[in-house]
Amino acid sequence: MAINESILEDNIDVPVIYDTDLIGGINSKGQIKQIWGEEALNNSIKMWIASFKGEVLRDPDRAGYITQWLMKSMAEENIDDIEMAVRDGIDQDFYPALTILNLSITPDFTRRVWNFYLEVYSDMLKIRTVVSETIKAQV
Repeated sequence: MAINESILEDNIDVPVIYDTDLIGGINSKGQIKQIWGEEALNNSIKMWIASFKGEVLRDPDRAGYITQWLMKSMAEENIDDIEMAVRDGIDQDFYPALTILNLSITPDFTRRVWNFYLEVYSDMLKIRTVVSETIKAQV
């Protein structure tokens, strides 16, 4: 997630964060689609969820808060640990800071997936987004 500093300095009332489209969308000019505001924050969180420990080059101890649990047996006992890892990761890896409004991680043992729901708010950016994903267990 990037912050457009010139917009911050000019105090223009537009979303100040932007990113490139997670799924590689193309705009009408044939360029990679840029997304802004809530959509950019949502995109950033989805990329963060899919990250593996060691993917942040300058800080290899960051990332991988969710994916490490996909490599372990699914168990109800893991839910609190996964939620704590998500809270820790959101606190450490996102600036401007995000406040978690709602977090729910529930296993679906029949389908071997984790249902992940995260609602966050950035007070600085005045942006709220909801990420709801189904993530397949790997064990």
